[in-house]
Amino acid sequence: MRTRWILVVSLACAAWRGPATAAENPLTCAQAYEKAQEERTAGRLKAAIEQLRTCIDSGCATFMREDCVRWMDQTESAIPTVVFSVREDGKDVTTLEIVCDGNLLTGTLDGKALPVDPGLHEFTFKLAGLAPVTRQLLIREGERNRIIDVEFSRPHESSPPPLPLVSSNVNTVVPDPRARPRVLPYALAGVGVLGVAGFTVFGLLGNSAEGNLKRSCAPNCQPGQIDGVRTKYILADTCMGVGLVSLGLATYMLVKRHGKGVPDREQTTSVDFIPRSPGAGGVLQLSASY
Repeated sequence: MRTRWILVVSLACAAWRGPATAAENPLTCAQAYEKAQEERTAGRLKAAIEQLRTCIDSGCATFMREDCVRWMDQTESAIPTVVFSVREDGKDVTTLEIVCDGNLLTGTLDGKALPVDPGLHEFTFKLAGLAPVTRQLLIREGERNRIIDVEFSRPHESSPPPLPLVSSNVNTVVPDPRARPRVLPYALAGVGVLGVAGFTVFGLLGNSAEGNLKRSCAPNCQPGQIDGVRTKYILADTCMGVGLVSLGLATYMLVKRHGKGVPDREQTTSVDFIPRSPGAGGVLQLSASY
């Protein structure tokens, strides 16, 4: 009902002033007066201020102007403001698009505060050549000059490693096959040393056992006792044979390695002992390829 009375009063005043004013101003003032109240109630303070600027015009009714001026002061005090601080790799950015809830808010930054309606908003910052940055922020009524910081970083391209220097004078060193380390001669030398040591040990054991038999049961000793002494002597002789052959082969390979001529081929040597029946000794089998 109040709106109707406002329209009647406005039209009456407009008719008193003249036909042109009555056709334009009264209806606009009344609509702005009513719309400003709706926008304030809904929290759309920026839109409310736009309507209030219309109804404070001198062409509007006095009571409208008085109400709109009072509401303007209250709305301007309640509307929050924000200050955007955008940097790219530590440097301030002044040209970019800032979108609020899908609507362009500004395209340039000059350090001044911008009014924003209270509530939860989604801000999207778009800088050319970089992925946009999105922030959801709750803007509170009456909050003034809130600083919102946004940092952009450009990916740093890694420079390729420098190419190696190529010299025109290339010296190729061909390794001497004779200089390759040979393990076989030293292994044979080790076997030879062990063979000599085995000969010494088994020879001493056989000699000791033979002396015990001479003192205890000779000449009526049992065959088993005699076979034990004989086995020790056979083992001693076998060790001596293996040791001498191994030392001989090792000496030959080392001497030939340091001599002149065609390099040696791959050399292999195997030593096997095939025992016979107890007390009958065995066969020493030695094979080598070089």
